[in-house]
Amino acid sequence: MNKGSYIISGTLVLLFVAGLALFALNLYDAPMGKMFSRNNVAADTVQVFKDIKYGNRERNTLDLYIPPIADKGQEQGVVLFLHGGSWTSGDKSSMAEECRTYADKGYLTATMNYSFLGKSGEETIDFTTMLTEIATALSTIKGYAAAQCINVSKAALSGYSAGAHLAMLYGYSMVEQSPLPVLFVHSKAGPADFSTFALDSDDAKQFMEKSGLGVMSPEELAKNEQFLAMLRAISPVTYVQEGTPTTLLSYGRQDTLVVWENVNSLMNAFAATGVEYTLVEYPNSGHGLDKDPDSVARTAEAMAESLRAAFGY
Repeated sequence: MNKGSYIISGTLVLLFVAGLALFALNLYDAPMGKMFSRNNVAADTVQVFKDIKYGNRERNTLDLYIPPIADKGQEQGVVLFLHGGSWTSGDKSSMAEECRTYADKGYLTATMNYSFLGKSGEETIDFTTMLTEIATALSTIKGYAAAQCINVSKAALSGYSAGAHLAMLYGYSMVEQSPLPVLFVHSKAGPADFSTFALDSDDAKQFMEKSGLGVMSPEELAKNEQFLAMLRAISPVTYVQEGTPTTLLSYGRQDTLVVWENVNSLMNAFAATGVEYTLVEYPNSGHGLDKDPDSVARTAEAMAESLRAAFGY
């Protein structure tokens, strides 16, 4: 990693620690009785705790799925699913099916809402905000499970599109700061290298606006050091190193939004650092990953194998 990358990484870590401290202070001001209420438990074999508050922002809620656990003395892992929506839309409810699927297989699962990129009142929400929220959500899950006499000691992150980007960015850049060690990451069509970003696209224009950079021409952007440094700082591939969590990649060959160069960039970084990964290619699919049922089945198999390897059960 070059000097510039160390500076970027160090800046993110400092921002992360400061944000986490503020989140923790706010979080524990909440009444504990309300925080651990059982009023929203489903009546089936998997207990579902809805809309658990993990912070004071409007979207700081998560859902936790707890399967029947025969031996509560055994250390457990949690799979946290992150929704997509270009960091400006989406909801945790879109990940409910995946949470239920893996809870039925015996895993604690969760999904969360996170704050959207841009201005929220007087506050500017950026990617550091979102990373801090993921950390606080994991800490809340750990505490919430402990109240049920369940010892959650490890985590896996899975996401789609923007959620996959956040799963990778958190899992790779915050590996030493996370309240739960992240042992496995699954990226479904997640942006990994923003140097592949089409600077003349509508997405780029929206991204610039939400990031507070204003509208610039592609030529101006290509020479703007602030913009280029930001792209490196938010690219998960920047932080791939020895010890990066094992990763499952699910990407569409026909994706014009998150182009295949993202996959190539990640595979090159994994090969250079010895990080284990599995790639499931969706040859006929675009960003929706909806044209290849065989690939869907292979992803499910790879996910099951990866969770068993990461959690030990």
